Amino acid sequence: MYDLIDECGEDLQKYGYKVKKMEKYGISVATLRIENEEESEKHLLDEGEYFILNAPHLYDFGLDCHVYISKLLSEKLAEFLKEFKLRKKDKVLIVGLGNPDINADRLGKEVFDNVKIDAFNKNNNIFKFCPNIYFSTGIEAVDMVEMIVKCMYIDYVIIIDSLTTNAIERLGTSFQITTTGMTPGSGVTRFHRRIDSSSMGVPCISIGVPFMIFAADLNEKSPQELILSPKDIKENIEIAGQIIASTISEVLR
Repeated sequence: MYDLIDECGEDLQKYGYKVKKMEKYGISVATLRIENEEESEKHLLDEGEYFILNAPHLYDFGLDCHVYISKLLSEKLAEFLKEFKLRKKDKVLIVGLGNPDINADRLGKEVFDNVKIDAFNKNNNIFKFCPNIYFSTGIEAVDMVEMIVKCMYIDYVIIIDSLTTNAIERLGTSFQITTTGMTPGSGVTRFHRRIDSSSMGVPCISIGVPFMIFAADLNEKSPQELILSPKDIKENIEIAGQIIASTISEVLR
């Protein structure tokens, strides 16, 4: 499976893929719905709805641009929650995937750190969890998330993780929200069981930004296992994490 919907190599427009240019900062947004298993197999994309926001000049502008992007993402996230008939009082688990010790893979941890919860409020319905990676814990992330969902009667899950891309200009500049869930480690070809509505029994929404690219996508002579990331990765991850955290907080509060 490809991390970004528009990198599958197929012409998606005949299947409803629509791109819209926004008024500010050179931003464009696109949507696609994969309706059935046949379409899923053809495009190597999971069934569900996809929304992608491309902001090629994200790091050239300041806070106003970040707030604008967060507003666009919030509108789409709220729309997905409405489609699932989810309410603000429903219990949500925010899951930050990835390896927090590697800058390019710590987007989930960055969002985890920036989403504020009122843990001591008896009416608190927002929970967050950062499972780390399998090599550090020996436990599949999907198993840990499943236990929390079932033990705490969670109504839906929001998953955040770094993605991969095959275009260097999209590193850190594309935000993707889907209703398909997410597979831990899929971006670096370490496939585990998927965190989605089938495995969790509740709606699962994923949010990701590509911060990694295989060197072989830039130079076919490079080792396939070599993964590259932007030179300003630490700052870029912090900005993207703050944007996503603001998006989630705006919708859930």
